[in-house]
Amino acid sequence: MNEIQAGKWRKTRTMGKGKYVMFFGVLAWGLSLTLLFTAMEWFTQHTVTASWIYIRIVVMGIAGFFIANFRWDAREQRFHAFEAAAKAPGGGKQAKKKTS
Repeated sequence: MNEIQAGKWRKTRTMGKGKYVMFFGVLAWGLSLTLLFTAMEWFTQHTVTASWIYIRIVVMGIAGFFIANFRWDAREQRFHAFEAAAKAPGGGKQAKKKTS
């Protein structure tokens, strides 16, 4: 993680984990995957079954929940590692190797 990514994550994490998971997981991922699979059904079978749309919304919403939850945890770990490295002596900058 670099400073730009850390800055974006600082802003994003102010919404909290619950809102992040609901917005980016359940809504964004869940609805996007529902639309994708419904479009695939339309293009392959030339029909859309309404009951499958409701099932997809629930299943893809749950999948989106887990995706966003894991993404939150991974980004938090990377953010905390970045913060720890920045507070370390030397500001987290590693010595550059010279190539001759």
